[in-house]
Amino acid sequence: MVLKLFTGTKGETRVNLKHLLEDIRDSYSLPLPETIIVEIIANALDSRTGEIRLLTDLNNNTLTVIDDGKGMNQSEFQQYHDIAATTKVRGKGIGFAGVGAKLSLLMGKVITETVRDRHHAASEWWLETEQRAPWKSVSPKNRIISGTGTAVSIVCSANSPVADEKFVKETVLRHYYPLVDPEFGLILNDIYTRPVKIYVNDRQLTREPDFSERRMLLVKKGRRQKPIGFGFIVKTDKDLDEDLRGMAISTYGKIIKRGWDWIGETPHNPGKITGIIEIPELAAILTTNKSDFLRDAASLAKFYTFRKAVQDALRPILQDMGEIPSNTERKETASRPLEKEIQNVLRKMIDDFPELSPLLGKQHGGAKTEGVIPDAEAQPIGILVEGSGNLSGGGGGESNGDGVPMIPGVNPEPRIQPDPAAREKGNPYEGRQKIPTLSIKYDDLPHVPEIGWLRENIIWINKGHPAYKKAGPGGEKYYTHMVVAWVLAGQLEESKSPLDFINQYMLIWGKGHLDKLT
Repeated sequence: MVLKLFTGTKGETRVNLKHLLEDIRDSYSLPLPETIIVEIIANALDSRTGEIRLLTDLNNNTLTVIDDGKGMNQSEFQQYHDIAATTKVRGKGIGFAGVGAKLSLLMGKVITETVRDRHHAASEWWLETEQRAPWKSVSPKNRIISGTGTAVSIVCSANSPVADEKFVKETVLRHYYPLVDPEFGLILNDIYTRPVKIYVNDRQLTREPDFSERRMLLVKKGRRQKPIGFGFIVKTDKDLDEDLRGMAISTYGKIIKRGWDWIGETPHNPGKITGIIEIPELAAILTTNKSDFLRDAASLAKFYTFRKAVQDALRPILQDMGEIPSNTERKETASRPLEKEIQNVLRKMIDDFPELSPLLGKQHGGAKTEGVIPDAEAQPIGILVEGSGNLSGGGGGESNGDGVPMIPGVNPEPRIQPDPAAREKGNPYEGRQKIPTLSIKYDDLPHVPEIGWLRENIIWINKGHPAYKKAGPGGEKYYTHMVVAWVLAGQLEESKSPLDFINQYMLIWGKGHLDKLT
């Protein structure tokens, strides 16, 4: 695929543009109208805006989003019209180079106006055919009154939800609630230079629904108990709407997921509890579509560390609410031989599934290992280097790239590599590797639909589940191994098959079990 961008007052991007846009659209889990609103707001936030105004016009089937951010200079405005371009740096924001506007081409015409310093320009952009997405310069309508910023208008076909005020308001609250709740300013003010205000048809969005008896959470991590997150939890008398049930996790004010599965807790009344926890550092491991976190080994290790901190903050409150048993009420008996069987299986699998390592407790006794302990007085041995943030395909101009947008880099964080100049210092050490351990404990919770769940390095087996009772005497061991395999299969990298993991686990255990019998 060849992408070509002609510069000047009139530009044009060619080649399979509709298919490319459809591929981008299909990478999102949300319906297209919802995705467009979420992405346009994300780009406004990345432009350091303090005010976002969404204006709906049902009569003309138009949605206009105006921000007072930094706007675009001439070069950025040209690149904005390159469908394959992205300027995203992982961990530095949540938007991707005008994806919301680009996806809007699948729904209608896009009119953009931007102001930055002396650059004041506007364009009209549309998808004419599958191979043609022409845009032309037009006279600015002076919709930006703040001095700098960007305004994007989407002119759609009839009855589009993006022009419906109720739909727009619900979408903003569903995905960006922390931005309209003043309590979250405690942590978001360190991210955004100005408190963010969002308006829909000139009415500022505020905290809604207004839960009066919510309990605030401060999430801390590590031995030093460093604050890394903030949020609240609420228990109501009646069942909540489906999209409010469960705890939500957000980063940079964007809600990424909601429910109970991600957190590893299941209260007695899951439909009556809601809440949100904001952790800004998780922005570094967001997927492109912002509906989940990256599932490579390094990203999973980071996520599990933060999830444990959330569990530690949330569990005492859920216990106080009577929603989960206290530690003393739990049935914690488990067969030591059974745990040893599980550990033996995992030792044979951990090389193929290293992403599980952060979930497992460890004990000494493995093979000998060598490493370096940092020491300011020691001889230099290496250099600290930055990792890559992202990769992209053709970025316009005379590029011969594939035009594949927004591929996250494989090594986004700093790392140490050997260096002949030897600038980093440390002392060599020798020791033994820690080998994975896993504990098995039991709970009797017939109201919980899950057969088991993971909490830190403990897999809880739900003896109250009908399937456990169906296993009957003599089947408990097989049932327990199946639950362990099923729970751990949900923690794998995205590219790996949970079914293959379960098959491999049961095959290794089965062979070992038969060897013992013979």
